[in-house]
Amino acid sequence: MRLLRPLCALLLLLASLSATSCQKPAPIPQEESIAVTYNSIAGCWQLSHLQGVPLSEQTHLYIEFERKEPRFVMWDNLNSMYTVQSTGTYTITEQEDGGYTLSGTYDNGVGAWSNDYSVSFTDQGARMLWHSSGEVLDFVRIDSIPELE
Repeated sequence: MRLLRPLCALLLLLASLSATSCQKPAPIPQEESIAVTYNSIAGCWQLSHLQGVPLSEQTHLYIEFERKEPRFVMWDNLNSMYTVQSTGTYTITEQEDGGYTLSGTYDNGVGAWSNDYSVSFTDQGARMLWHSSGEVLDFVRIDSIPELE
């Protein structure tokens, strides 16, 4: 009789656990597919992660894509202790697989970007991911470029 009570309590506990574990998990919302166009990419962006690692507070890269023509202005200090401003043109190409490639050329005869990037949006267009040859850049949309020294 002494063992019957704890045994019944244990069986009751196991039965309640097995009943709750059969429930289906809530579906994970899927990101909507947003076309990468000159209009959807237009605006100001800040590089937040490079290769999955957040940028330090002292390091920055901002890029602004113009709305009226395919031009960009970029400010960064990735390779310098000072902010460098670059300008140029960019091209978006839709691929056969439905993806999008972003490429650019700097003004003043500097040349093309070092890579063409496969680009996609996440978070309803608030984030933009660039992929190329193992390189991953994660940008977040911002309202404006901050004052840079």
